[in-house]
Amino acid sequence: MPGMETDRRVVRRYELDDEAGRLWRPGVGDLVRLRTWDIFERHLPEQGRIADIGGGPGTHAAHLVNQGYEVVLVDPVQRHIEQARAATGGRATCSLGDARALDLPDASFDAVLLMGPLYHLPERHDRDLALREAHRILKPGGRLVSEVITRHAWILDATGRGLIHDPDVRAGFDVNIGTGLSADPSKLRDGGFWAYFHRVEEAGSEVEAAGFLDLEHIGVEGHAWLLGNLEKLLLQPQQLLEVIRLIESEPALLGMSAHLVTIGTRG
Repeated sequence: MPGMETDRRVVRRYELDDEAGRLWRPGVGDLVRLRTWDIFERHLPEQGRIADIGGGPGTHAAHLVNQGYEVVLVDPVQRHIEQARAATGGRATCSLGDARALDLPDASFDAVLLMGPLYHLPERHDRDLALREAHRILKPGGRLVSEVITRHAWILDATGRGLIHDPDVRAGFDVNIGTGLSADPSKLRDGGFWAYFHRVEEAGSEVEAAGFLDLEHIGVEGHAWLLGNLEKLLLQPQQLLEVIRLIESEPALLGMSAHLVTIGTRG
């Protein structure tokens, strides 16, 4: 859509933050990366063309081109485009763009990834636009893999990090629970994390409303991101991945995961 702009709060965050290093950090970073790739391996088509929308600095795109996929990455942050081109060695097509209005042809991809746009679009209307665009560019039978942050992720994270004695942190919990926003907009510091945290049932209803079928929900980190011995467990990651996989779709546990993936199919 002409004139559509990415929220400056989101752009500023990624101008300042080391997003390229996030999924390579020992512990939770490694867990999220390995679990995400495990989900890709089991749910993406064996070959084909993938649109990585909001693909950031290209961590997933680089992995996928190494697996033989043709990848088109779109992101609204210029720094990310430059990093993604470097990360993929020029083997992915990387361009600036907005998930809500993609300059990509109809029915031209076997799979679409939305691994960031849905939580960086706090307004439901904008998330609906992004999901409809993903539906539009998918081939019939194509697969959507979308990700959101769960509603109570910050409360769980802050507790584990010993931050609950800070009254400002606790005040933020009320904002999280009541509105789903990552912070009070009037108190968001420059470069702070600006996002919408979904309730589990919301994630499914939004994807379904965009026309996707056969939905499946998967908790990315499961319970493991809360474990004090996570780095030690990741010395043998395959065993941990197998354990998480056993409970990854258990409805009662989905909200414990910081990130929730919803998979759907274009009819």
